[in-house]
Amino acid sequence: MAMIRLLKLIALLASTVLCASAISAQQGAASSPITEYNLPASLSAPYAIEADQGGRIWFTEKIGRHLAVFDPSDARFEVYALPESWGKVGPAQLAIAGSGDVWFTIRRWAEDVTQTNVVGRFTPSTGSYVRYEISLGASPQEIVADDQNRLWLLASDRNQLFRVDPIEGRVTSYEIPTADSNPQGLTIGQNGDVWFSEPNVNKIARYGAETGFFQEFEIPTAFSNPGDIALDSHGKVWFVERTSNRLGVLYPELNRFDEALIPTVNALPHAIEVDGSDRLWFLEYRGNKVGVFDPTQAIFQEFDIPSYNSQPGELVFEPVTQQLWFTESNAESSKLGTLPVTLAGLAADAGSTATGRGLIETMGEGTLLERGTGSGTPALYIGLAVIVILLGGGLWFSNKSGEVS
Repeated sequence: MAMIRLLKLIALLASTVLCASAISAQQGAASSPITEYNLPASLSAPYAIEADQGGRIWFTEKIGRHLAVFDPSDARFEVYALPESWGKVGPAQLAIAGSGDVWFTIRRWAEDVTQTNVVGRFTPSTGSYVRYEISLGASPQEIVADDQNRLWLLASDRNQLFRVDPIEGRVTSYEIPTADSNPQGLTIGQNGDVWFSEPNVNKIARYGAETGFFQEFEIPTAFSNPGDIALDSHGKVWFVERTSNRLGVLYPELNRFDEALIPTVNALPHAIEVDGSDRLWFLEYRGNKVGVFDPTQAIFQEFDIPSYNSQPGELVFEPVTQQLWFTESNAESSKLGTLPVTLAGLAADAGSTATGRGLIETMGEGTLLERGTGSGTPALYIGLAVIVILLGGGLWFSNKSGEVS
């Protein structure tokens, strides 16, 4: 009987601990400094996102035929549908050129067989679309524009980097040295170099705009599954490691990698951006958080997203207002989220968790691992400790009384 009473007590304590943990999580989300904006009913969940020079936020739909823009100054959305003549396709990834034009790749609908070896251009001043067929023999997904208004493209199923000159109408392709690399995470450096990740072969690659050559850097951590890339003001190349739950950084001139372990377990870091102070902002797809890492102090900080399971997808730093914007791709959420980057380093802020300097250890040749100390719900750990103590004491007591052999 004593053992039965003990088990009932343990069950009651466990239930209380779980409730306390859930309430704590809800309170953290409710007090989050993140602001969310519901999308108009005519739009599905957001997909890709960029900011123009005027501080407006452009984004595409996850499923649909619309390009949209949000003006934070008056919280107003404008929606532009693709011409019907384009067929059952919609905008995918987008890039904003120095001219203000919005360039985008195309995603076809499942029931459509239309080839998507095209790029689109939208001119905000006229509200007009232009469709360009390009001789790639591929369907590009990722797109960026350089300071000469040239477009760089990647198609994940093609082991090539593409350059499109819209003025001359010329398309150039460059064969990536390592086969089946599955290139993604396209980014342009300050000197015009093109950077991207190669998750299939665990490498970071650079195409030299001046040299015309590729250079590949193998990541020391095996099967890290690198994704999106961001470059800081010193030329360091930061990237997410989706499988190993880390942020990685490459020092190109030193041929050296460092890594920082994200505090939230299995966070699945997805997108990354650098702010004006060279802090690294990233999204935690599974963790439902926005994270920031300060390399000078080796400190992480995480902000809970108010909407449950929002599936944060892409993000962009808007320098004029010092705001970080991101998409919430859960169809039941369909929101844009934002928070000021000035909150970084303010550990006492509501809705945030700061993680101090972790244990530093060498991981292979020239590789530094910053291991975070982690964070969790205190009630959960205390409750579990009580349960263990009671369980151990109860078994000891039962053995002494002869009820359990």
